[in-house]
Amino acid sequence: MYHSKKIGVFISHIFGTYQQGVCQGIIDKALEYGYTTEIFTSLDGENLGAYEIGEESILRIPNYESFDGIIFASDTYISTDLKHKILDRLKTLSCPIVEIAVTDSHFPSVSLENSSMAGDLTAHFLTVHHASRVCYLGCSAEPSFSDLRENHYRKTLENYGKTPGEYDICHCGYDPCAVKEALAFFCQAGTPEAVVCYNDRLALLFTAAALAAGYHIPRDIALTGCDDTPEGHSISLMLTTVSFPVYDLGAAAVGNLLTLIHGDRLPAVTFLPAKPLFGNSCGCTLSENASSVFFLQEQTARIAALENSILGSMSMSSSLQHVTDLDGGMDLLEQFVRKIEHCKEFYLCLYSDWDSVSSHILALTNNEEAPADRNTVLLKFALKNGKRMPECSYRKKNLLPDYIYDSSDCAYIYIPLFFEEREFGYLALAYEDNRIDFHFRPVQWQSNINQMLQDICEAKSTAMLVDRLENIYMKDALTCLNPFFKALSGSFRHSVLSTLFPPTLLLSVDNLIIVFLTFG
Repeated sequence: MYHSKKIGVFISHIFGTYQQGVCQGIIDKALEYGYTTEIFTSLDGENLGAYEIGEESILRIPNYESFDGIIFASDTYISTDLKHKILDRLKTLSCPIVEIAVTDSHFPSVSLENSSMAGDLTAHFLTVHHASRVCYLGCSAEPSFSDLRENHYRKTLENYGKTPGEYDICHCGYDPCAVKEALAFFCQAGTPEAVVCYNDRLALLFTAAALAAGYHIPRDIALTGCDDTPEGHSISLMLTTVSFPVYDLGAAAVGNLLTLIHGDRLPAVTFLPAKPLFGNSCGCTLSENASSVFFLQEQTARIAALENSILGSMSMSSSLQHVTDLDGGMDLLEQFVRKIEHCKEFYLCLYSDWDSVSSHILALTNNEEAPADRNTVLLKFALKNGKRMPECSYRKKNLLPDYIYDSSDCAYIYIPLFFEEREFGYLALAYEDNRIDFHFRPVQWQSNINQMLQDICEAKSTAMLVDRLENIYMKDALTCLNPFFKALSGSFRHSVLSTLFPPTLLLSVDNLIIVFLTFG
């Protein structure tokens, strides 16, 4: 059975390269030991305004009692508020928990140790290439990690009896103009022989600035990066860098979690070491770079996919914009879900109270709603192996109905559905062969689905108010004067309506009232 041995994962921004590598390592290692994985992801910290209020609904999705253990990738959360809310919830659990974090961990953690490599690369310049002056280019956009690497750079210089000069350390962001200024800063003390850059991204920007200024790499200025990005392999002189084994990081987290599950102890932090990858930018001739043609082809394909994603999101938004019927909305949704690359399963699950009406609207319309059973979930949309499956209700002991879980070894990704503070439910996705291929497109679609569900809820409230207005009008039909007309006339009417409806619906509702009160 699917749910016999299970690991939960909390991670943010799963469409990122780092996140997908970590999750893939978790999934594969867990399956190796007979465990399946449920991943709970969010999109915190992306400046979405009031929309992000509902991000914490991710905490309502899991059935925490079903997990043998949990992995918390705390460093992936931009929003410290959401991170701390998840942390507070996890602290109440009795199951083993392992954290993936570089600093400030609260559970036994696994950490990728590649900051010390800045010191190793500095030593490489001093000993192998006999550089007398080695500079450090830090990143002002990521100061905590940049400072760690700078400290290792400084300690290495000290070990070799050197101290950085006045113009040997500079920090800048990822703006080409700022990097150009950093080069000029270094050159105030003469052309630097070597530069250790915080990461590959800065190293490539520095390379461009140096070449534009007429310098030759590595003859005039040798340099290194860190974090081993594909871009570093694409330049004519392959970038010397540091490995970034994120897949191994996820696998190591599972290994440590299994150690805790079996009752054994762990150190507070388990470090996963990185290693230098020597290319040609430092002056070595140990590697041959792959042809840039392949990288250009890959970049062209990525740009085309992004363009298709944007156009597809626009088409989806337009199609769902005026949906007021949930069944019709699901039929439209199917057309778009089938376009998600390598998606094996897709489910849309709604809480029983997803379309509940506010107490204020209920009071105005003299209606009552039956109490919602928060332990019941409606599987409203299901697509498995290309086949649309019937909707059903199920108890929230599992996050999907038993007939889906039975004999399944899929790793499921769960995404919350919400609009501001209203919680609708969640999406569940699984990919072919458990190979995560989560692109940015589902993120855009999540927003479109949320807006559609919110529109349906607003249409329900509007319909109740219109019915109430009709009822009031009919009861006063024997008189020539309509007292409700006076109560809702002019600016007072607008004042009342503005407290009940969002600006997008205000004009439509106002027009409906005028029609009913004027013409009956």
